[in-house]
This record gives sequence, C-alpha cells and structure tokens, in this order.
Amino acid sequence: MAQVSFTVDADTQLRRTAGLRARVKRAVSGVLESALEICRLGTGSVQKDAPLVIRVASHLVTYSLDLEQASATVRGAEPVPEALASA
Repeated sequence: MAQVSFTVDADTQLRRTAGLRARVKRAVSGVLESALEICRLGTGSVQKDAPLVIRVASHLVTYSLDLEQASATVRGAEPVPEALASA
C-alpha cells in the first residue's frame, strides 16, 4: 500500500488552509500510484532525483518519491502569488 507522509514543516503549512492537507495527500498519492504502475509495467522510467513540484489549489507543493518503499514525503507548500494563481 502506498504511503504519503509529511514533514513537520509541511504539515504545519498545509493545516493553515482548511482541507488543503487532504487535497495534497490525494494529489501526491495519485502521482505515487502512477509512478509505481509505470515501474510495474516497465513502460518507462520515473525520474525520482529531480525536485518534484505539484500545484494543489493555490499552493506549490514540493515532495519526493521512494519507489522502493512505495512512499512519498511532502516536504513543503508555498502559496502561489495571487497574480500567478489566476493564470
């Protein structure tokens, strides 16, 4: 079973906005499940050394994957400036 964990800093940042932590967990879980499926199928490789960033609502979320352990760690979340959030 894939697992998503949060650093203390990321957890604190995400809890400032109602529902954001759950949305981030779902989004990162989806990415992790897709990466694991790609590895299982052998149809490509997943670059896990690059910094990984996903936009969830009005935040940019940084995370890392550990495909051998079927886990992801959310490292931080920063609000997107309002001018970029509407783009």
